[in-house]
Amino acid sequence: MTQSNLIELKGIGKVYSTETLETHALQNINLVITKGEFVSIAGTSGCGKSTLLSILGLLDVATSGEYFLAGHEVTELGREERARLRNREIGFVFQSFNLISDLTVYENIQLPLTYRNDLSDSQKEEIVLDCLATVDMTSRRDHFPSQLSGGQQQRVAVARAIGGNPSMILADEPCGNLDSRNAESVMQLLEKLHQEGATICMVTHDPASAKRADRYLELFDGQIVADEPAIRTTAVNH
Repeated sequence: MTQSNLIELKGIGKVYSTETLETHALQNINLVITKGEFVSIAGTSGCGKSTLLSILGLLDVATSGEYFLAGHEVTELGREERARLRNREIGFVFQSFNLISDLTVYENIQLPLTYRNDLSDSQKEEIVLDCLATVDMTSRRDHFPSQLSGGQQQRVAVARAIGGNPSMILADEPCGNLDSRNAESVMQLLEKLHQEGATICMVTHDPASAKRADRYLELFDGQIVADEPAIRTTAVNH
């Protein structure tokens, strides 16, 4: 694995089993993502997109194969080790925002940093303020999620994702609950972060959003059927 490779998947498979049924969500996934790439993952519903993102984000474990993150084999890590690595290395942006309703914008962004014993309180405050400025939400720091529009909530979610300076941002349908104007705003924010060096892996059902990335992956029946440079576009369609 070369130094520039952030992620390497070798023969990753995921099987969900019940007493009567065995479902192969992913089959023999081989994938390399280098530092600084912006990768989109597209495909029809049920093709394995979210399963792949969950494995990349250490939220789920593959049934077979090997997963290397920043040169370290993580397939066999225990639950606590995965959680610790996830908190340090990966930032998440979800379709449903996943903000905590009774915490302010500031507190939501600060929350993942509370588990970082390597940071002082003043460092944590500086990080949160920087993140608020990055997503243009400083004036809303004391608002609660219910007082924000969908686009503003997603901006807060992006700020929370980048607060720990993760190796990678995983975005699962980040524009799925937004109108076209707010979707465009969030996509521009992700593009800005990418231009500043962030590695982003985004699942999307929207072809226009997918083409905003550098690289386009398509899944079908749990397998990668396309892996090619994206033809960049400049607008999100909804």
